[in-house]
Amino acid sequence: MRRVLTAFVVAATCMLPLAPTLARAPVPPVKPLVSSKKPDWNMHIAGRTVRVHAVTPDTPGPWPTVMLLHGASGLGDGYLIWPVARALAKRGIASAIVRYFDGLPDKITRKGAVRYFEKRENMLEQAVDQLLRHPNVRGPAIGVYGYSLGGFHGLALAGTDNRISAVVSLAGALPRHVDGNKLETAAPVLLVHGKRDRIVPYSRAEETVNAWQRHGRPVRLMSLPTAGHVPRGRERDRIVTASVDFLARNLALQIARSP
Repeated sequence: MRRVLTAFVVAATCMLPLAPTLARAPVPPVKPLVSSKKPDWNMHIAGRTVRVHAVTPDTPGPWPTVMLLHGASGLGDGYLIWPVARALAKRGIASAIVRYFDGLPDKITRKGAVRYFEKRENMLEQAVDQLLRHPNVRGPAIGVYGYSLGGFHGLALAGTDNRISAVVSLAGALPRHVDGNKLETAAPVLLVHGKRDRIVPYSRAEETVNAWQRHGRPVRLMSLPTAGHVPRGRERDRIVTASVDFLARNLALQIARSP
């Protein structure tokens, strides 16, 4: 009987109205979800849906745009991607973060493998086509920022596609199949590379610089003396600033030259 009475008292207490002081207590603000991570610029390439995350400025479009390319492990948490996209948006530039592995068949398990480079390259050329047709992208060209494998793809586009206005390659290099003797019209390039990189050796970045310089094309190598393949901490902040400055400057030149 005592247990029944106790349960009744507890239930009745829970049904009592809250005290006024508790009812008026301020609710702590909840951090909003990052709406820019919604894949709202998706593409259809070769019958497959390729997710594209758009990070856009607060001002109305169309905007100058940069295509951001992840590395061989996929986008993951975007440690070296999202900060660049957000910083570009603050400069009035839209970012299209392309999950280009989506365009490969599901049966391919190692989507970053070298043997699929040409397939990915073809997809990215189509991605450039679709971005330049997007109503919120201001052409006639776009910029590219790529990390690691994405840097290789970005540099391949820089050397072969005149719709690319500038490329930042972080921990990437010019792919071997791209003829370094045919870069007469290559886009301006900023290479950012750690001297302790054991995955893509620093010497590959130097080779890329030499290839651009042979044709008198604009190129700069930003060396990171203590960084490996994944720059951390303050190094990342430096990379974001340098990358955004470079891309914003070259996109502004493109706009100034366009009719």
